[in-house]
Amino acid sequence: MAKLKWWADFLDRLFPVTEKVGPSSIIIDIPTEVYYLELELYTAASLIANAIARSEIKVYNNGVAVKDNDYFMLNVSPNRNETSALFWHKVINKMVRSREGEALVIEFGGRLYCADSFTRVKEDPFTGDIYGCVVVNGKQIPRTFTQGTSYLMRIDNSNVRKLLADAYDGLGEALAAAASQFKSSAATRYKLHIDGYKAGDADFNNEFKGFVQEQLKTYLQAETAVYPEFDGYTLTRDDPKQLTSSNDYLQLKKEVRTSVMAAMHIPESMLTGQITSVKDVLTSFLTFAVAPYADVIEEALNKRAGIANYMKGSYYKVDMSKIKHRDILDCAQYAMAILSTGAINIDELREEFGKEALNTDWSKKHFMTKNLEEITRLLKSLEEGEQTDGENVLPADS
Repeated sequence: MAKLKWWADFLDRLFPVTEKVGPSSIIIDIPTEVYYLELELYTAASLIANAIARSEIKVYNNGVAVKDNDYFMLNVSPNRNETSALFWHKVINKMVRSREGEALVIEFGGRLYCADSFTRVKEDPFTGDIYGCVVVNGKQIPRTFTQGTSYLMRIDNSNVRKLLADAYDGLGEALAAAASQFKSSAATRYKLHIDGYKAGDADFNNEFKGFVQEQLKTYLQAETAVYPEFDGYTLTRDDPKQLTSSNDYLQLKKEVRTSVMAAMHIPESMLTGQITSVKDVLTSFLTFAVAPYADVIEEALNKRAGIANYMKGSYYKVDMSKIKHRDILDCAQYAMAILSTGAINIDELREEFGKEALNTDWSKKHFMTKNLEEITRLLKSLEEGEQTDGENVLPADS
């Protein structure tokens, strides 16, 4: 419900509201010339936001991953009204659509909020900017925020929203015209022939407006209807001389999608479904479309934490490995290979598959097959007469 309200409020600011149906439903007249661009932009932003929302923002304290209050706010709920998924959707949409490609997250009352709007009260490259007139969910907060109480998340997208709008200006009009022409040519029309002498008859004009016109309207709009024909009236279908093809409309619509996806670095095949290699497409999407936003979020969090915390191993990290769906049975072979090299321990492997860590002495140890053990240990074991078996897994020194 909160997500629908936020989207409705966003559209309310962008376009005039013609009717409010309920607390989470509104009717808005969006000009055809901009509708398709807004739809593709929303789709692109949602894809990136969904990926960020599925990521896990890990919190490290002295080099050890912890689940503290910061972890809860970043991964579960940043404030009393929002979940982390809705919160990150708002942040990403702000970064995509704002003129400067930035979103301001403030800390207020020990919780995090994404600002709907704000102003720079003071710009200072040395001590840091100060922000004021901060509005959250339509309510202005009567105070200013410094670099110590806010996170400015900015991506260098060169105002992609404005550039796309400028490029779309002429294309949108052509798309609206193509849609209108196709709709007009495909419409069903009828001709009602009336004897000439009735056209100037006053009684006939009243009869036509009050009876014949309503009867025709009911007949044309109903799925099943009967229309009685009278003497002097002849109803015939007016077939268009040439039906306009929808190819022009579909091609223009495709160009809008291609432009938006290219600007956002999203593989177009993710929307068309024409995927030859899911792995390659997903890798490209995560690397070029999602990772830049994840880096901005991670760097903004660590910037606020400060260099002292960062140097002693207290920092934040956006883990994008959780974005992909992984079935534990499908990955069993790869899990064994990773475990046997000593790269991760059993607890870390369980967490990769969404399982709880066992937190035992043996589950925290690193294991390695004999054929990968240190050469000096291998030679020593051979001298002692031990046989090396590549399937045996021995604990490695931590």
